[in-house]
Amino acid sequence: MAWLSALGVAAVIIAGLTYSITSGKGPGRVSLSIDGMERIARHEPVMAARQTPAANQTATGTPGLRLAPPSLRDDGEASMETIEGAEGEDFLLYPDETDFADSGDNGGEIVITIASAGPKATPATAASLTRARAAKIPGPDAALLRATPFGKAPRIGPDGRKAMYVYAAASPEPDGAPQVAIIVGGLGLNSALTQRAIDELPAEISLAFAPYAKDLKFWTQKARDAGHEILIELPMEGYGANVDALGPAGLLTTQNREENLQRLDWLMSRFGGYFAATNYLGAKFSTQDEAMAPILKKLNDAGVAYIDDTGASTITGARRGGAIASVDRIVPPAPDPSRRNAVRRELRALELIAKRDGVALGKTYAYATTLDEIVAWANELEDNGFVAAPASTVLQSQASRR
Repeated sequence: MAWLSALGVAAVIIAGLTYSITSGKGPGRVSLSIDGMERIARHEPVMAARQTPAANQTATGTPGLRLAPPSLRDDGEASMETIEGAEGEDFLLYPDETDFADSGDNGGEIVITIASAGPKATPATAASLTRARAAKIPGPDAALLRATPFGKAPRIGPDGRKAMYVYAAASPEPDGAPQVAIIVGGLGLNSALTQRAIDELPAEISLAFAPYAKDLKFWTQKARDAGHEILIELPMEGYGANVDALGPAGLLTTQNREENLQRLDWLMSRFGGYFAATNYLGAKFSTQDEAMAPILKKLNDAGVAYIDDTGASTITGARRGGAIASVDRIVPPAPDPSRRNAVRRELRALELIAKRDGVALGKTYAYATTLDEIVAWANELEDNGFVAAPASTVLQSQASRR
């Protein structure tokens, strides 16, 4: 009979908690990290859970439970690379988790409080705290996928549909205001920065994901659900860069056509639902027509657009056809607050280009300070007479002018 008594006690406790929450006569408080909730939602085992009272103390003094975030890297290192076109300075791209440790974000934790009186609280999400909910971008369509030795990669559907249109975000209503688009790249390798980019940036900001990141299907789905159109980054050989830093699937001028196309198949199969690809580095690779032309052709045959920040691929694409756009300005990735002014300067330059041409396209990489500045800039964009637009809108505008 002991088990019946224990069951009865448990039932009383559960009933009491349920009454406390639903009746509005008692406070209920739940503290759980975002990453922890994501693991539970995906039914993944949590390998390590730890009590951290100092970091997770609730207002009532009850310690919260923080679950270990999903692992995004095989190692704990990030490589140094030079961003071409960024004044020759070295930046740490694809930052490690520790780059966000001291940002004051409290580890991405959300505390949901159920009021002690009044109507039942509506569940809150991080995105709902920063902007109105945007229309979701469709997930990968099986009809737009083909089998490769590495997995599913994009193709043009039997009915002629293309990824560049199916997975593109809606263009803003034409009202004559200059349109500014920004691509934020390097996502997926740092969970905190990736979460911030998805939740805090306006849905009109396009997000590019690194092919070597883990949990790409998870992160890209979250981005599409938040209304962001997404891109896949293609690592390409640059001038003076260490080709080993491009990873095992880097596109190189020293590889023959078949080898580069095989690597492209692997890259394109990393996740689905992207409307375009964009380069990571690549100034050298992009200038060599015999290297770049097969890549652009394969993307075009797959119904995928290409957005280039070197300027060279646009010339190749114009000669051979395909949906290609060129980035107007590189917004410096800011590893620390000392770079704020450089970020602001390039955002202002994009406004001037948009005022002159009607549209402008910028590109950057995810750093905490860079994200801070883009969020602040976007909040004032309409007041300054501009409108935020997805990168696909600029792509269509540039194509119509050719």
